[in-house]
Amino acid sequence: MSDLIISVYRSQAAAFAAGEQLAAFQRAAGTEPEDIVVVTRSAEGRISVNQSIDIATGAPLGGGGWGMLIGTMFLDARKPQPGSKGLAAQLRAAGLDEGFLAGAVQSLDKGGAAVGLRVRMLGSNRVIEKLESLAGAPQILRTRLDADTEEALTGMIGQIPEAALGRTARPRGG
Repeated sequence: MSDLIISVYRSQAAAFAAGEQLAAFQRAAGTEPEDIVVVTRSAEGRISVNQSIDIATGAPLGGGGWGMLIGTMFLDARKPQPGSKGLAAQLRAAGLDEGFLAGAVQSLDKGGAAVGLRVRMLGSNRVIEKLESLAGAPQILRTRLDADTEEALTGMIGQIPEAALGRTARPRGG
């Protein structure tokens, strides 16, 4: 089991600084890196997903999958209708808490940004305490993923194209 945590900032600069400080917090704790993603909304309303990158390899930290999945939560703000197949409907069908998803989408104002991560090793309380100690007075959203939801979301990550994750596709059988 793990937690998804999103901290929402009015300033993109504050969100990027928080993302960097969370990465430093992970390194200092000596834990396996978790995906940290900064999702921004431009003044025009355009969403961008900015993943933490390992400078040595150029690859997203933690594999990129969870960060990309968290970023997709902000892309489909429509409330799912019966039989719909949009991103929001798929995330809800996977078991993601509807209130958490709605809160995330509604919280990201134009010109603002959010830092999102899946927390396993560090413990969600430690991460929330760290976020609360940072500048920018973020709004913090958290949801617990049970084993079934985590498995369903991991399955969704498996459907994200390699190119979107910043990885090079590996040849099959080799």
